[in-house]
Amino acid sequence: MLLQQSIGKVVRLTRPDGEVIVAKITLIDPLEEEIVFDMLSTTDESKYEKFDREPAYLLYFSDISTVDAVTDSTC
Repeated sequence: MLLQQSIGKVVRLTRPDGEVIVAKITLIDPLEEEIVFDMLSTTDESKYEKFDREPAYLLYFSDISTVDAVTDSTC
């Protein structure tokens, strides 16, 4: 899946450490090699501070092993 086609869509991001994040992509910056996303769920919640509102998160391309589209049946 091309990252640019993922803007506004829900994807499953797998990180090199095995963490799986379900995220809605809000911005992709190919020059800085980073994505900004709203986290919908993660397999490692202990890494993230709890907020009253859901903040946006940033990951660098190098921190992502795979990106997979999420369909209604795989959420």
